[in-house]
Amino acid sequence: MKKGQEVAIKSSQGARQIIENVAGFLTGRLSRPALPAAFNFRPAAEVVTLPTGFRTLDKALGIGGLPLGKITELMGAEGEASSGALLLAAGIAAKVQRKQQIVTIIDLSHQFDPWLAERCGLMAPHLLLTRPETALAALTTLEGVAGREGLVLVVMGVVADLFSQSERSLLHTLLGRLRAIVRQSNSAFLFVTSPSEDNPFSPTNYPAGFPLAEIANIRLWIQADAWTHQHGIATAYKASLAVIKNEWAVAGAGADIRINLTR
Repeated sequence: MKKGQEVAIKSSQGARQIIENVAGFLTGRLSRPALPAAFNFRPAAEVVTLPTGFRTLDKALGIGGLPLGKITELMGAEGEASSGALLLAAGIAAKVQRKQQIVTIIDLSHQFDPWLAERCGLMAPHLLLTRPETALAALTTLEGVAGREGLVLVVMGVVADLFSQSERSLLHTLLGRLRAIVRQSNSAFLFVTSPSEDNPFSPTNYPAGFPLAEIANIRLWIQADAWTHQHGIATAYKASLAVIKNEWAVAGAGADIRINLTR
């Protein structure tokens, strides 16, 4: 090997070591995990979307809305089904409903509040709301409504807790059926979940055999939210969202949303 080549190799190795050291330092200092990088995007022109009605969110998504025949995950606060995430999902559903689109809500967590949803504009008489007792019953309902065009809202809460008693083989079966149903549908699917800890990237958020974060085409995370109250009654809600996964655009875009509540 020539002397010049040896010097070049050593220089390259030194630069690589510096980069690795800096990356390690930042990893230890950052309070939240970095957003996953992705550069091999699907052509945005190939996806058909359902606008959410919130301009900032539709812009942040990069494709103008929720993709049809795909899964979008909306992740709220840590613990039980986040009231903020549920209200935001209801707000999206209300705007979809105003466009004369069908909205179906499958509430596996049994925590969706129809009264609060009505206060943000969702019309309960024109809403299909079911609360199945099992995941298999939820899939049966999902199959029944997937043929309609519109929005299918699936409220799951903490997925790891929801399926804590389910065998892995059953979860594989559920996952296979879910993917087949969604793929053949012309509806937009919005799954509302909560992390088991304050980290949307933690693998403990999902049970082995049901990696929802991997099959979701888009993932949204509510980083911060706040309620406005008057005389003890909530009158408004605002949230800051981050797009932490997007198969059609760079992850990291954000959106600020405000929902006013009627009395």
